[in-house]
Amino acid sequence: MGQALSRSEAREVAYRLIFAGESGDDALVLALGGKVAPAPELNYLLGVVKAVQQNLVVIDQQISAHLQGWTMDRLRRTDLAALRLALGEITQGTVPLPVIINEAVQLAKKYGDQSSGAFVNGILAKITE
Repeated sequence: MGQALSRSEAREVAYRLIFAGESGDDALVLALGGKVAPAPELNYLLGVVKAVQQNLVVIDQQISAHLQGWTMDRLRRTDLAALRLALGEITQGTVPLPVIINEAVQLAKKYGDQSSGAFVNGILAKITE
């Protein structure tokens, strides 16, 4: 049996699923990478992925409206996934906004390039002001 998932790790699993555009059982098992998701973390990560899927058009409109000199098709997929995750999480209203933004920035830094964290932070700051 694998190690239990923390909330931050559950968020990262949700990020991977959003990035991949998948949410089926096989994708979830792969994204978990051998870790076990306790019920609260599993419910959280599946809820965020569902929120993104159900609100994708609105989320993408919010992102697009705050891009300056960029278009959605020019965004790095890693940055877009971090933005979508954060906005999906915001729609749920269960996690404090600073935590959501910080975690999205950390994921952007981890999976994007050297400018990804600042880019994601700037877009989220504009959207949430």
